[in-house]
Amino acid sequence: MEYHREYCWVELEPDRREVMAKPRGRLQLSESEFARQIAVGDEVNVAEPEAGHFTIEEIFPRRTWLMRKNLMRYRHKPQCVVANADQLAVVVAPNPRIKLNVVDRFFLAAIQGGLETVLVVNKIDLDPALTDNLAIRNYSDLGYRVFFTAATRGEGLKPLAKELHGKLTAFCGHSGVGKSTILRKLTGVDIKVAEVHPGTQKGRQTTSAARLYHLKEGGMVVDTPGIREFGLAHLNWLDVHDYFTDIAAFAMKCSFRDCRHAVEPGCRVRLAVEQGELSGSRLKSFIKLCNECTD
Repeated sequence: MEYHREYCWVELEPDRREVMAKPRGRLQLSESEFARQIAVGDEVNVAEPEAGHFTIEEIFPRRTWLMRKNLMRYRHKPQCVVANADQLAVVVAPNPRIKLNVVDRFFLAAIQGGLETVLVVNKIDLDPALTDNLAIRNYSDLGYRVFFTAATRGEGLKPLAKELHGKLTAFCGHSGVGKSTILRKLTGVDIKVAEVHPGTQKGRQTTSAARLYHLKEGGMVVDTPGIREFGLAHLNWLDVHDYFTDIAAFAMKCSFRDCRHAVEPGCRVRLAVEQGELSGSRLKSFIKLCNECTD
């Protein structure tokens, strides 16, 4: 249900009773084992050696995972954000501004970990034109499921709720985009929310630890802390090119096979941006991720 550094809240089956449990000695986490840390969504074996005192004895193998490279702590070691989820819902909003490179990072990590992907564009009441925005439209054109919501008004939540039914969905995004507001409406749980800071236009983080909630109509969701930077644990050239299939299709018509789509003459990708077939922000995201590839 919820993971903290020294203990976890675990939901027991079949009655959904929540108990606090500590990892048994060999499961205690060290920096060298950080990629194997217990994460929300993990299925575990719990024992009760003393009445009211629970220990986690075993972590079962994960079916899926969302892994990130923490750029600030743990010497850049991978961190599992959520385990065994069916899909990842990335939430963006015009306030704070939409950063599509972050969406691409989340989507790439989700694909690597075996998760389906969903894009939720929230706060459309602040910018109704977002429903026809080229950068957003590029995702739906590629077959990604895109939902437009105004969570504070309850708009667009019914189609989203239908998509979440019967699945375990992790919600990720920057602080202030409205993840907790959306989940508050969908779960009926009084999840703490906060507004964007009026001076800096940056989100205020209200979720301090990933937490799993049950949906009213069936299914589960995970509310994760707002993430300002999302480092990819493993990234290579093939991953990026397989993900940006639209850019790869245009690149086949470039004048040079090794075109980097920056300043080369006869670049069909840049021409697609100029002609409104491809958003400039998507090309920038592609170039940035290519520059981060390890091989």
